Parts: sequence; structure tokens; C-alpha cells
Amino acid sequence: MSGAADGGVVAYLGPEGTFTETAARLILGSQTPEELVSCGDIGEVLRMVEEGRAGRGVVPIENTLEGSVAATLDALAFDTDLLVGGELEVPVTLVAAAPAGTALDEVTEIHSHPVALSSCRRWLSSTLPGAERVPATSTARAAQTVAETGGGRAAIVNPLAAERYDLEVVARDIADRAANSTRFVVVGGSLPEATGWDKTSVVVFIDENRPGALLQLLEIFAERDLNLTKIESRPTKAELGEYCFFLDVEGHLADERVGDALAAVKRTHRDVKVLGSYRRSGARRTDEAERIAADDRAYREAAGWLAEWRARIGS
Repeated sequence: MSGAADGGVVAYLGPEGTFTETAARLILGSQTPEELVSCGDIGEVLRMVEEGRAGRGVVPIENTLEGSVAATLDALAFDTDLLVGGELEVPVTLVAAAPAGTALDEVTEIHSHPVALSSCRRWLSSTLPGAERVPATSTARAAQTVAETGGGRAAIVNPLAAERYDLEVVARDIADRAANSTRFVVVGGSLPEATGWDKTSVVVFIDENRPGALLQLLEIFAERDLNLTKIESRPTKAELGEYCFFLDVEGHLADERVGDALAAVKRTHRDVKVLGSYRRSGARRTDEAERIAADDRAYREAAGWLAEWRARIGS
């Protein structure tokens, strides 16, 4: 990274009014909106942080319905040395919004991102069966278009976008599935301290494509009683048919068990890249933190026992 990072600036995937802005505002808390900078794509967010123009960046990494955001995974694995320092899950709440005074039966066009249109298919079929569905690059862009053009148009957006572009909500909670959320990650130049309720993300490059290679990798974590919350393969972009594996493991890099497991992975595979080690989203479970602490003590005691015996060699 060049220059000193501006810790007061948070870059996010724009435009204004997106779910990513909502996530960034939640991360900022009481800090002022002027500290938020909208970026055109995920690469621009990361470049701002790398170049020191922002202290942190916020990008989406996974959605309940659509799965992982490939652009974010690939950028973290291949294009940057920035680290994930936190995560936040934001419920996806979709509303239909239109210029003030527009009634639902007047809507002839409905604008939104293709994913949002797909997520509201049943509502659209039953409520606006004759309306043309117009795809947009984002829900926020759809809100902007409808606000500027009006005339029987509506947009499927999040509540923030409706507010930002002075649209009136004409229908709420219109998604086909209520349980939908997007996970966002905060990227920066360092790793936070362990909290006892953490997650470590890594990408592992298998040394060769052979039977049992993935099993050997998974056994390393199973032997240490470490829970993997995510396993996903992605092309390495080096050779056709060559893949790497993205893993999320419960625990922090500072934990003895996690460190021991990653050291074993490093010994047995071609390469390992740590993408981040950070507090998990959701409420912390006290029993889990106590179990991790107890396991770490056991690992430290075992290491101390071994060191004592090794000290006798040659004495």
C-alpha cells in the first residue's frame, strides 16, 4: 500500500442507495455520511484501500439465494494482499417504489437488478402481470431511473434507495422468500485481535490433482475438531482444470488449534493464502468461547510437554 491510509474513509460498492451502502453505514455507526465513498466496482473499492485513499472497504461476498460473489473471492485470492477484518450479514428487504402519487395499477414498467426481479417473481406475476420487467445494473440505479423518468414506472429496491431518490413505497416485503440475506466483508491492511467468536478465511492451492487430495485437506481440520463453515472450489486461472479451495474455519489465526491446522496445510499443500481472521457475525456463544480457550490450553500444554522432553536430548 502506498501512503498512509485514511482511516476515516470507508469505500463501498455503489452506486448510492445499494445494500452495500446500508452495510457500510451500519459499520460506520455514528460516523458522518461524508466518510462514505461510492465506487463503481469491487476492484475500485480495493484499489482505494490499497492506495491509502480509504482506510477500509466494504464489498459483498455471499448471498443466501445466489451464493458466493465470485468477483470478491477472486480479487481477494489473486489481485490483492488486503485482508478481511470483519463481516456483517444484512437482511435483504425488497419494496416496490414509485414517484409520489403513482398507484400500482398505473405501473406499466418495473425496473430492478435481474436478481431482485427474479426474487420477486411470484409477486410480480400476481400483482403486475402486464408490466414490462426492465433490468438495471443495480437496485439503486433502477430507483434513480424511475425517479428521473416517472410516467408509470416503478422499481424494486431496498428501502434506503427509495428514500434516497424520493420514491414512495407502494408495496413492502415483496420477495418470494422471506429468509434472504447478503454477507458483506470489511477489508483493510491488518487483522483484528481474537474475540473468542471468530472465523478465519483461507484459500488453499492443491499441490497436484490426485485422488484423496481434498480428503487429506479436510482431515487436517477434522482431526483438530475444527468446524469448516464453507468449502468452495474456484479455478486458479493458471491452467484449465486446476482449482483452488476457499475455506472458512471457525476460530482465529491466533488460536493454537487453528494455527496448528494451517501449519499442517502449509506442509502438505502447495500454497496457502490467509484472506482474513475476524469476528463472526451474529450473537456470540459463551460456551463456544470457553471451549476454544480450553482447547488452546490443551494444545499449549502439549507443546510445553514436548519441549521439555526435547530439552533432554543430548543433555
